[in-house]
Amino acid sequence: MNSLRIIIGDQFSHSISCLNGCDKPTDVILMCEVWEEATHVRHHQKKIAFLFLAMRHFCKELQEQGYTVHYTHLDDPDNAGSFAGEVGRALQYRPFDQIVVTHPGEHRVLQDISGWEKAFGIPVELCLDDLFLCTPDAFSNWTEGCKQLRMEYFYREMRQKYEILMDGAKPVGGQWNYDAENRKPPKERLNIPATYQSQPDAKT
Repeated sequence: MNSLRIIIGDQFSHSISCLNGCDKPTDVILMCEVWEEATHVRHHQKKIAFLFLAMRHFCKELQEQGYTVHYTHLDDPDNAGSFAGEVGRALQYRPFDQIVVTHPGEHRVLQDISGWEKAFGIPVELCLDDLFLCTPDAFSNWTEGCKQLRMEYFYREMRQKYEILMDGAKPVGGQWNYDAENRKPPKERLNIPATYQSQPDAKT
């Protein structure tokens, strides 16, 4: 079964679930820079440049590992401008048995993906994003019966479940957070480390 595997712009991990079982000789990975994602809300221009740069570097890493990657640059003349448009364009070039994509972090993108199977007439496998410690269904179950949806309480349960910064049943340091202290202005003559600097490469 040959698959078109979609990697979205915030899923740059070699262990991303949509790559599980990838058949390098037959499967194709689709990555695309699209205006829809760059402009649906206002972004700083450097943020957009950084995200596209990260995509290009990750694409190169995948290609070096033997994956076949179909990559759409923002200024490609045939760029459809949206995820769905680029998926449709990829399916025109070559038939696939299925589309495989990891569950996106944005609800807006998830709604778009939910219409692909009907729009393109082929199965869409939506893989669980196992880069998170909690699934969407588990979080929905947690919210049931909550009188107040305060993330602080959710974080506490997750720290207890996975023993993150815990000293037995208590948080390390004796406090769950230091939000109140963090809202105070820094003290005068505070020794602040130098800001990280990097030199742009040719791709940048």
